[in-house]
Amino acid sequence: MEVEGDEGPVAVGGVRLRALLALLALEAGRTVTTERLIDALWPHEPPANAANALQTLVKRLRAALRPYEAVESRPGGYALAVEPDDVDALRFRRTARSGEGLELWRGPALADLTSVPLLANAAAALEQDRLAAVEARAEARLAAGAPVELTAEVAAHPLRERLAALAMRALAAEGRQAEALELFERTRRTLADELGVDPGPELRAAHVAVVSGDVPAPEPPAPPRRRGNVRAPRTSFIGREAELDQLADLLARARVVTLVGPGGAGKTRLATELALRSAEAAWMVELAPVTDPHEVVGTVLDALGLRDDRPPYRMPADGADPVAQVAEAVAGRPALLVLDNCEHLVDAAAELAERLLTACPGLRVLATSREPLNVPGEHLAPVPPLAPPPAGADPVRAEAYPSVRLLLDRARAARPGFAIDEGNVAAVVALCRRLDGMPLAIELAAARLRTMTPRQLADRVDDRFRLLTGGSRTALPRQQTLRAVVEWSWDLLDAEERVLARRFGVFAGGATLEAVEAVCGGAADVLGALADKSLVQVSPEGRSSMLETIRAYALERLAEAGEAGEYRRRHAAYLLDLAERAVPELRTAAQTAWLERMAPERDDFAAALRWAVEERDVESALRLCGALTWYWWMCGYRREATAWAAQVLDLAGDEPPPGLAGAYTSCMFGYGVSMLGTIVDDRPAMLALSHRMDRLVEVAEKEGPLHPMLKLSRVVMAAVAGREKVAAELLGGYVESDDPWLASSALMIGGLSRRTEEDLERSVAGFRRLGDRWGLTEALLGLAELRTARGAPTGDIIAEVWGMTSRWVGADEEISTLIRLAELRMRGGDLDGAGEDLARARAGVDEDTTPHTLFLLGMGEAGYACLRGEPDRGLEIYRGLFDLLAQAPPMAQLAASLRTAYGRALARTGEPDAAIEQHLLALGALGQGNPGWPLLSPVLAGFALAAQAAGDQERAAVLFGASSAVEPRDTSLDTVEGLETARAALGDEHFEECFARGAAMSKEEVYRMVGSTT
Repeated sequence: MEVEGDEGPVAVGGVRLRALLALLALEAGRTVTTERLIDALWPHEPPANAANALQTLVKRLRAALRPYEAVESRPGGYALAVEPDDVDALRFRRTARSGEGLELWRGPALADLTSVPLLANAAAALEQDRLAAVEARAEARLAAGAPVELTAEVAAHPLRERLAALAMRALAAEGRQAEALELFERTRRTLADELGVDPGPELRAAHVAVVSGDVPAPEPPAPPRRRGNVRAPRTSFIGREAELDQLADLLARARVVTLVGPGGAGKTRLATELALRSAEAAWMVELAPVTDPHEVVGTVLDALGLRDDRPPYRMPADGADPVAQVAEAVAGRPALLVLDNCEHLVDAAAELAERLLTACPGLRVLATSREPLNVPGEHLAPVPPLAPPPAGADPVRAEAYPSVRLLLDRARAARPGFAIDEGNVAAVVALCRRLDGMPLAIELAAARLRTMTPRQLADRVDDRFRLLTGGSRTALPRQQTLRAVVEWSWDLLDAEERVLARRFGVFAGGATLEAVEAVCGGAADVLGALADKSLVQVSPEGRSSMLETIRAYALERLAEAGEAGEYRRRHAAYLLDLAERAVPELRTAAQTAWLERMAPERDDFAAALRWAVEERDVESALRLCGALTWYWWMCGYRREATAWAAQVLDLAGDEPPPGLAGAYTSCMFGYGVSMLGTIVDDRPAMLALSHRMDRLVEVAEKEGPLHPMLKLSRVVMAAVAGREKVAAELLGGYVESDDPWLASSALMIGGLSRRTEEDLERSVAGFRRLGDRWGLTEALLGLAELRTARGAPTGDIIAEVWGMTSRWVGADEEISTLIRLAELRMRGGDLDGAGEDLARARAGVDEDTTPHTLFLLGMGEAGYACLRGEPDRGLEIYRGLFDLLAQAPPMAQLAASLRTAYGRALARTGEPDAAIEQHLLALGALGQGNPGWPLLSPVLAGFALAAQAAGDQERAAVLFGASSAVEPRDTSLDTVEGLETARAALGDEHFEECFARGAAMSKEEVYRMVGSTT
């Protein structure tokens, strides 16, 4: 930082003194509050009497600047009494849009003051402005055919794609195509290595232009606006850069554009930025304070500087037309008229716009409103909320979202040094999501961060209308609190619209028109009016929804009207009817359509269930949860099913109410599917559960039709509980059932561990006839597994399943299916295909993916790495899975599968002792119970592979024999290879002798042989 006086440089010594001057200079002519100066100068530990310390610092600064009396005391703070253009940084910002002002730079901005967090942020922002100006100037010079040199800038900023693209075009324009292509390749590698991204459209376009020899000069920058009254805002413009470019293009093509959106969306700010970009004269007409429609024309005259009377405006006594006066002022040249906040004067604004557009061919009108003007030629430009980050985003990912960037920028103004980190990112993300990404709400929340932590604020956002107050004192009253913003829109509704709006609040996730009509009694035209007035958003699919802030206000009004109970009840009844109608359809060819129909209702299903539980409406709760169980189960929403079923069963009690046994048992199924892993090794608990399920199903069958999966669940529970005879009898009866879905599913189970290809082929045929994609997928995968085990080709099955795998089910189900496909490909030798499936599965992971699914994916990736000849990578993945194992359901099979897979990888890398240790732990995890038997064969084969790794082929052959005697028999790739290796080493006769000896051993003898005490 440098200070220049009339006679040369003025010395200002000391970092804190210079920082004070810089803080004041960056706000030249404006008051900087005492609190803000103290926070900036002492960000960590302010002195005991900070106000006195600041006053002392101000006195020192005044002394340093004498004879210039530039530092003024003002109410609440201090100001540097100079013109903004006297500060190079501010003058640069004013001129930088057109690439000017770069001559003002003499090195890095505030280079000696970046230890002050607020000034470090200001320096970073100035540097970004400088780079943008460099790029703008480069574009202008390229357009004029002048040489451009950007080598040093590109080297200093290797990740800035626009800069690299311009440098490539400049090099190519000078005939240096090879250097341009080398720059592209260098930038591409840097982006990939440091950010993990590919080049963006601008850089790719430059590459294509260089390769093709077509290097068109970019359009010259728009000349600065010649005149108008638009003032540059004092806060930074964040998060709407793409919309700004699109709207500028639209405004260049259309004569009247209306920015529409709810209050607080940032329509005025976006219109201001568009006007500042305008090449012609632009006038901003602020209609928000106007209450009388007859005052609209007078307000326009005010904005144009043509009004010579005082408000309120009165029609001229001589009968002159004031609209003609406006038209005369703007006619004959290009001009832009911004009519801001038209919604309460929409008729008058529309009439004025139409008359002016007719009279002035060179005029364009840009309006902001919560509803359209409905004038000929109008183009609507909805202004949506700023995109919020997904739940679970880390700091880097969260900060890439404009809503978070806005929060950070405004928070740093109130609390210098504020940053997003691992400790607060979840609260910041939750805050932006709960506030719908609405800019005004976010700015009000940022101001609260001065005295509250992000977590404290996020935890209190349910009380948003009381919490989010205290906006800018210079803003309009309706922009100073969140409640005022919503009330302004609400007050513009007529009586019928208010009734529908408050009743619409019962929809948590939006609604179709049919749902609104059924629940709220609303008509399509009234719903359309709410959409026109930005109280409701309508998706391209025709689904209407409210922002959470508006919905919270609507629910307040619903409660005040005494209608909350009635319309929540109607809402729950509608959702119950939908869920129950879906149940049989989810087993037919209409399955996909119904899954897609129900997916948007997840939030509303939850809201209806919550209401039923809170109201202790046992029948509604049981029926709704029971019906949704099958949707949740098919889509893989296990945690959701478990959580709701637990609440509903607790409400209903230990026995089903009369007539509700089917719904009660469905809830038991939803709860049990996820909880089964916690008791699967507890034989007494499993027996008790199996008997209870028998009894519940029998009672439910007497009451009426029962979901066939409940019947199948009896088979599974009986088998797991050790009641094999009961399970077999039940399964045999179901195979012969008249219900084609039950029969096909029973064939798919096929005796649990003893399925046959014939059974599965019949199951596949049955599901094909039904059109059930879920059942068909499961049956095909089972058939492919059996064919792979005997070495038969499965490419056709894999291709069919792959084609059916998509997000028509939940993410967990899709990932699980892709993992199974990858395993089939690996066993068939298609490692490339397996890698693609695993990559697709990994790409589908999100914050909702369960630890169990992540564990299975890791197992697949580790096995793939080992098969690819990367055992060290495989071992690394296996080791990392032990932490995930602790988060997954406590199932013995999971622990045993990880131990034996890890052990096999250790044997493959020449560590047989460590491999044996892992397999002993796997046996210990399986215990003596029947549930572990499906994994016993792979574990025993793992001991054989460890023996081979130690060089003992005879012991390996015996253990392979022991493994083969256990059903289901292990047919994994490394086991098959191990068998061939042992046979080749021992010869056929000796191998068969050892193998037969192992196959004849009892379980106890095998366990003694491997050293297990289990």
